[in-house]
Amino acid sequence: MLKLKQSEPFVSVVIACYNYGMYLEDAIDSCLASTIQNIEIIVVDDGSDDPATIELLKTMKKPKTKIIHQENKGIAPALNRGIQEARGKYIFRLDSDDRIHHTLLEKGVLVLETRPNIGFVTCYLQAFGKEDWVWTPPPFSFAELLKDNIVVGNSLFRRAAWEGAGGFDEQGRGYEDWEFWIRLASIGWGGFQIPELLFFYRRHGETESVRQFYRQNELRADIQRKHLRMYEMLTAGQLEHSMKQSSAITVDWNVNADTYQVRKPARDKIKIMIVMPWLIIGGAERFFLDLLEELPRDEYHITLVTTIRAESPLYQRYDQCTDEIFLLPSFCDTPEQMENVILHLVETRGIQIVHINNSDIAYAALPRLKARFPGVKTIALLHAYVPELPWDHVRNSVGFNAWIDCYNVCRASLKDTLTSLFHIPPEIIRILPNGIDTNLFRPGTYEESAMLKQGFNIPLDKQVITYIARLHSDKDPLKFVAIAKRMIAADPADRYRFLMIGEGPLMNEVIEAVGPLSSKIIVLGARGDVHQILKFTDVMASTSPSEGLPISGLEAMSAEVPVIAFAVRGWLDIVHQHHDGLLIGRSQFEEIDYAQQLAYLLDHPDWLERMRAAARKKVTTFFTRTQFVERYQSLYRHLVSGSLPPIG
Repeated sequence: MLKLKQSEPFVSVVIACYNYGMYLEDAIDSCLASTIQNIEIIVVDDGSDDPATIELLKTMKKPKTKIIHQENKGIAPALNRGIQEARGKYIFRLDSDDRIHHTLLEKGVLVLETRPNIGFVTCYLQAFGKEDWVWTPPPFSFAELLKDNIVVGNSLFRRAAWEGAGGFDEQGRGYEDWEFWIRLASIGWGGFQIPELLFFYRRHGETESVRQFYRQNELRADIQRKHLRMYEMLTAGQLEHSMKQSSAITVDWNVNADTYQVRKPARDKIKIMIVMPWLIIGGAERFFLDLLEELPRDEYHITLVTTIRAESPLYQRYDQCTDEIFLLPSFCDTPEQMENVILHLVETRGIQIVHINNSDIAYAALPRLKARFPGVKTIALLHAYVPELPWDHVRNSVGFNAWIDCYNVCRASLKDTLTSLFHIPPEIIRILPNGIDTNLFRPGTYEESAMLKQGFNIPLDKQVITYIARLHSDKDPLKFVAIAKRMIAADPADRYRFLMIGEGPLMNEVIEAVGPLSSKIIVLGARGDVHQILKFTDVMASTSPSEGLPISGLEAMSAEVPVIAFAVRGWLDIVHQHHDGLLIGRSQFEEIDYAQQLAYLLDHPDWLERMRAAARKKVTTFFTRTQFVERYQSLYRHLVSGSLPPIG
């Protein structure tokens, strides 16, 4: 990678504008907000005759932006004119009424800088404006590209590829982007898709894209005539396995901090990198989401990194409370490449704290990270010790103890495990309990509870037991189903309803196990209204064989819902036996004991009522969201000043 002069743009954004002045500044501003900063923006006014657009183009003054005027010739000639004037190694074609995510250009550059065979980079698309929908095309394949346009029209490509293909086809009558991608692929350039929502497509009436859609059969026929040989090969089956997307990197990954310039975080902000496996809906992921949504944005710069390929249902919420997200499996092929990107991000952002949550790749990167950046402080966040499982993160983390400045645990028993079993010095361990929003998770009035219960078609006289956890083996949802079936069988009066909130790989097995009892054991899947369901829940039930400091339990207790769970790590730290919940000993008779004690509690409303009040009091005293955030702010502030907060 060559080091650039400060004045040279690395990426040129080319915008063809015809009478879209009302949207143009929004498009430009989205580019100026990019994490990569050595860019130029070239606006080609394609003979606009709208007075407002003409006036804007006369008076608009935007940084890094140049305006070129020409008579109206169409999109392809306007784009070619802008690219001819461009100085960047890479070109991003942007329509004047659309927007980009602030990380799109940098992520695309990382792909192109490390894969010399890739000519263009695409992504997922989010529509906005008058419509709200998402387009998630399949990964790049030349065969699929010939069948349909699977590349977002506004994508990043090499200037050299544009030159080799002869530019956009100025004789075409539409679909100039699709024809261009086909032409690039036909001369040997590969495409690469970053599976993230990084491009925002504005929907507002009858745009040029809409007009072309009405002529799609005609335009498809034109493209097929221009690329007849490619379509003949497709029909003969000679492209089925040709030029499919590969994440393989064909040169040494040498991410140089001088390759391009990034937007530097404000000097007075605390700069934190959080590394976690994924952005699924789980307790550990909810923990960081709760924290980041409360940290003052003007005091912290947050770079979030993930290291395992997975669906990311929490991406949008995390995107709103962080400065940038890098899903490393989107463009990295090996753990070593991910480590290199982590080091690159630490260097270019001036990261001061690396906070690791259950990421083996991040732990493996620590020796190199600390050797290269000795001043960076490192935190290992640990939730639970599960020695019977191969992925136990306590065992994995302590192997890198020499490079960890602080172990961050949520309960005292886990600190005892670290000190007694693994001989971690107690002075580098801090117990920082989770906290929850006690205003959101509050008890409901009788009227609220009755109305909500009816909304779920649950008769008012039924007692509700709710399971809230992932449908995964480490939460043992099938045991909950077995206990529920046992209680139903022993209850001829039909007094109970069991709700299951969560999703996961055991969903089908859970539904099969419930069988004909689906009107009594109701599988709800993932929900965004747990705080409402808790208002008419009598008892929350957990069957997990181990826990960290269970957020779902704290949320239930805050809503005056006592917890029944097995007497295992995590639950032992927050439930006071017979005072604010019930703990069941593990044994060969545990299902019987669990069902009997739960039924006994539900049969004694006075005892249940005392438990409800005690549960709420415990959470509002020790586990509020305010306390939780204050503890972490203290940890971060002390670390950047070179110390750990006092043990309290």
